[in-house]
Amino acid sequence: MALTLPDEHQLDALRGRALRGKDLLFLRQWTGLSIADCCYLLGMPVMRWHYYQRRPDQLIEDAGVALLARALLTHPEAHYLPAFPTVAEVYPAYQRALQQSATPLPEPDTALGLLVGRDRASVRRWRTGTGQRQIPGPVRRLLLVLQILLRHHGVPGFEALVERAAFEAAARGLDLHSPAMKTWTRRKPYRPRAPNAPRRGRPPKSGPPVDTTSQGQERDPPSPATETAPSRRGRPRKRPPARPPPPDSSL
Repeated sequence: MALTLPDEHQLDALRGRALRGKDLLFLRQWTGLSIADCCYLLGMPVMRWHYYQRRPDQLIEDAGVALLARALLTHPEAHYLPAFPTVAEVYPAYQRALQQSATPLPEPDTALGLLVGRDRASVRRWRTGTGQRQIPGPVRRLLLVLQILLRHHGVPGFEALVERAAFEAAARGLDLHSPAMKTWTRRKPYRPRAPNAPRRGRPPKSGPPVDTTSQGQERDPPSPATETAPSRRGRPRKRPPARPPPPDSSL
């Protein structure tokens, strides 16, 4: 994997201190690798990677990982991951093999999309550079395999890949050589709707509730359990009659 050295000022900042978690992110951004590929490059699990990303100032505990990351930053020729080709780099050799091959295949973009496990629309986005989605990891690796097959084996290597793809398609009930196959996603066959059959979809919205009292219908009497008893007020208490005053004893 041919890379140039990082910025000299950034390397000077790393020479005077031990590597920390944020330096692993700098290595990944410089190489342009995914998290999975960068973990493979450093030989560390993904959980450990996220541990350092949550602690950017944490000292890298594994001295071997720290030494390896520093060596990769200062010696780009030591990178051992392959440089995966782009679709534009593979397409000319692929198109020549497609023209020389006797194997019937769909339109070139559709055939390439099927050979890498995707569809025609994906190849069009990759060739034009439209869209923000990156090429998936398995497709990048498969493009490298296709490039090596075309370079070392020519048309026979290309036809061997096509034969294997046709076998995988047949195992899924698909036909790679059929013009109707444009994706690996198997769709259900179209069945016309029978006449007078109800349409599938959401049920129709119900209207507002009908007031039965306005139509002259009496409401059901409330149940005894839900009926509220009227409040009862007791009768006012009668005051006892006043007692007469006692007789005067002085008389």
